[in-house]
Amino acid sequence: MAFLRDFVSALRGFARRPGYALTCTAVLALGIGANTAIFSVVYAVILKPLPYPDAARLVFVWERLNNSSDAFMERMPAARKNYLEWKRQATVFADLAAFLEKPLNETSGDHARRVSTGFVSVNLLPMLGVQASLGRLFTPDEERKGVDGVAVLSDSYFESRFHRDVNTLGKTITLGGATYAVVGVLPPKFYLPSTFEGSEQAKPEVWIPLSALWHRPEDNAIRQLLVAARLKPGVSITQARTEMAGIAQRLAQADPELNTRWTTNVYPFAEEDTNPKLHVILTVLLAASVFLLLIACANLANLTLARASLRSREISIRLALGASSRQIISLLMAESIAISLLGTAFGLVVAHWCVQAILALKPPDFQRPELISLNFPVFAFAAAAGLLTALLFGLAPAISAAQATLNSALKGGGGASAARVRGRQFLITAEVCLAVVLLSGAGLMIRSFLELVETGVGFDTSRLTAADIVLPEVRYPDGGSRSRFFRALMDRAGSIPGVAAVSVVDHLPLHSVGMSDFLIEGRPEPPKASHSMSDRAQVSPEYFRTIGLPLRAGRFFTAADLVHNEQDKDALTIVNEAFVRKFFDGDSPIGKRLSNPDKKRYYQIIGVVADYRPIGVENGTRPQMFTTYLKLSDASLVVRARVPPETLANAIREAVWSIDKDLPVDQPRTLTSRLDEWQSQRKFNTLLMAIFAGLALVLALIGVYSVLSNLVVSRTREIGIRMAVGATPGGIGRLVLGQSMVPVTIGLVAGLAGSAAVSRFIESLLFQVSARDPLTLAITAGAILLLAPVAIFVPLRRAVGVDCTVALREE
Repeated sequence: MAFLRDFVSALRGFARRPGYALTCTAVLALGIGANTAIFSVVYAVILKPLPYPDAARLVFVWERLNNSSDAFMERMPAARKNYLEWKRQATVFADLAAFLEKPLNETSGDHARRVSTGFVSVNLLPMLGVQASLGRLFTPDEERKGVDGVAVLSDSYFESRFHRDVNTLGKTITLGGATYAVVGVLPPKFYLPSTFEGSEQAKPEVWIPLSALWHRPEDNAIRQLLVAARLKPGVSITQARTEMAGIAQRLAQADPELNTRWTTNVYPFAEEDTNPKLHVILTVLLAASVFLLLIACANLANLTLARASLRSREISIRLALGASSRQIISLLMAESIAISLLGTAFGLVVAHWCVQAILALKPPDFQRPELISLNFPVFAFAAAAGLLTALLFGLAPAISAAQATLNSALKGGGGASAARVRGRQFLITAEVCLAVVLLSGAGLMIRSFLELVETGVGFDTSRLTAADIVLPEVRYPDGGSRSRFFRALMDRAGSIPGVAAVSVVDHLPLHSVGMSDFLIEGRPEPPKASHSMSDRAQVSPEYFRTIGLPLRAGRFFTAADLVHNEQDKDALTIVNEAFVRKFFDGDSPIGKRLSNPDKKRYYQIIGVVADYRPIGVENGTRPQMFTTYLKLSDASLVVRARVPPETLANAIREAVWSIDKDLPVDQPRTLTSRLDEWQSQRKFNTLLMAIFAGLALVLALIGVYSVLSNLVVSRTREIGIRMAVGATPGGIGRLVLGQSMVPVTIGLVAGLAGSAAVSRFIESLLFQVSARDPLTLAITAGAILLLAPVAIFVPLRRAVGVDCTVALREE
């Protein structure tokens, strides 16, 4: 009851003199708002349970290539033939299901469009606990080949394509030349888990049974299925991995052509759903926001101490009239808690703004940004943070004020004791130390991002635009028709005004990667499990000139080479420098021949080109083979423009439609935008760290200023006496400057040491920059040493301007 009266009294006091309350509320709202916003992201991305029944027993089952150092080979899709054997032989799974996402051309609407289509075994959706929001899901009979085609729509496609018309059930859509009857709609919040450690997430718009995927017997051997399973009760991941490895061994013996080099991997949904690097990023950002909150607490403690010092006479009178130290502490803590509640309330407003800003930045690794919100767990976190900060900035000053006033009862000196000065200096040291840690971390990430931009992908992405083309098998059933289409398309696109060069590639850099194994003629043939592997791409002859990739040795492809290669004879190929370094120890490969593992076709190397980074700057260069070949079912048209590339998008689509008006074309995208997408997560991390570091620096400087201002005011009598007995303004200035810069310097040294200690936590986030980079640390130290005197200047000027007669008369 007494505390409640103190709380109400504190609010009335703030209403009469709002300056202190408003300042503290603003500082605290900033700290709590930043922490709450980051925690809302952490909760949505990492902590929130996956929305599937008994999600802890859900796993992904992958194929894995033995003896490969390539991380991509750790998680490879499964061949259908192996998937069916897993279902037959595995005893550790209660259920095993498969799905695959690929685009199909829809031609049942007003105009053709590409639709992301999910091919799914009928047990997957029930295994994930999904129920249709309209209609029904698939039945077991509908997975059999030859049954009339049926489709289930995603909620977003149901809205965009059919405008939520409940009469959609029973209507038909045409996908890839086949007709499917709509039987159901999925709920709006359903999503598949991410795969490949959070780097990819399937988002099909339309779902159809998996049986619709198989057209030829050889399709059974294509590794393209993503396999999900539910462990039986009591079965551990280790047991599942052991059994699946044994099954893989048996399959390798039964079908060596398909499985000699392959085994399996099993990972929980929870581990796959988010990228491990994203965990590190969010942990670092949360730690940065906590540091910012601690700096805010130090500032609030300074303000609270200063206010308690100014109220020393009032508190002395309360003690003299019989108030206990406990009552004084209760009074001051009531004020701190009132400030904490106000700061938390406004902090939630700041957090809302921050969350909206984060969503506007669209960080790509946040697979489901719609889950980021201010929900009950986030509110609970904000409340806990507010209570903790009230204790951090309020309790110690309250105890100090009560004890100090009791000892000095009504003496009225009001000066700054040595203990109080040391306490303020400690707070300065702590603020500077935390600010230095944040500044150095932000500096490292900024330098890392600049290195990333400077390195680039290996060719100039500016003025390059690409459009993805998928040719339906119904209208383009053979290689000849597909080659003729792409030749005609390059002719049409090349005639567009403003186009400098045009080409075609089946695996566009920053978009997709294809791989194949090969043998080198003249060398002993290794065991199949040890065959060499390289990225591969099939291109038009003009590809290298279009993207601006320089020739290092030999020659480029010619039109005659394309004709030769498309006759399915021994082909000509070009490799990159990484290929030469890895497989030829830097010796010239010109004239050497490679072959498929079955030796049915040979590829003579005619040229060597420079390296580029096909899967992003951070992932480095990779061995690459290029073959000129246009009998492609899907590829990308690449256009280099003499004008701003964005202006050519419509003309490129019109060029496609002038050849085939029913062919859907995605909106052409610039390669610069694709590169930005690869770098956007690093941009996001760097921006947030820079914002936190900037705020930390500002708060630290404000803290230095406020502490020194208060100390100068509280030591006015002492300074007046010193000047009365002969001290000069210069001497007073040196005294105040020394007492000011000592804690700043100690904080700087401690911060640099702390930066070195915590640098290992951000090392995995850096690119070609050491976590203990001396230049970054030097710049951080320089920034502190240059800006600290700015915060000190006004209190220092006030100190040297003290009039000793006025100071002594006031006392």
